[in-house]
Parts: sequence; C-alpha cells; structure tokens
Amino acid sequence: MILVNGGVPMAFAGTEAPAAYGELISIGGLGPSVNSKLSSTIADVLHTKLSIDSSRFYIKFYDVQRSFFGFNGSTF
Repeated sequence: MILVNGGVPMAFAGTEAPAAYGELISIGGLGPSVNSKLSSTIADVLHTKLSIDSSRFYIKFYDVQRSFFGFNGSTF
C-alpha cells in the first residue's frame, strides 16, 4: 500500500523544493541488501513520477513481527 499526500508544505535541507518522507513496513524480508534495492527503486519512482531528487527524501524501514500487524480482526 502506498499513500501520497501531495501539496503538503515541507522544508527539507533549508528549502521548499519538492521533497518526500516515507515509511516502509514489512512483516519479515527486510535487511541491508533488500532495503538498499527498495530505496533505489523508490528513488527512481519519486524522480520519474514526482520530480523529487534522490537527495531530497528519507525512507524509514520497519521490519515488524507478525503479531504486531493487525488485519481482518486479528493479527498475522
């Protein structure tokens, strides 16, 4: 799932040029190698679709336990 809130005022590195912040949550599967590949892919998408330079966004990765993620009235 992806949620994009466009038009939100954001200052990044002292300017209001296009910028982004994101959080990626996964139930397992994350790690240094995967995170690097995901970061690169997300950077490409942000640049291509939203004209956000790769130096103007942060992404925070969370690898959570199944019991910490709810769905359909229960947890995974």
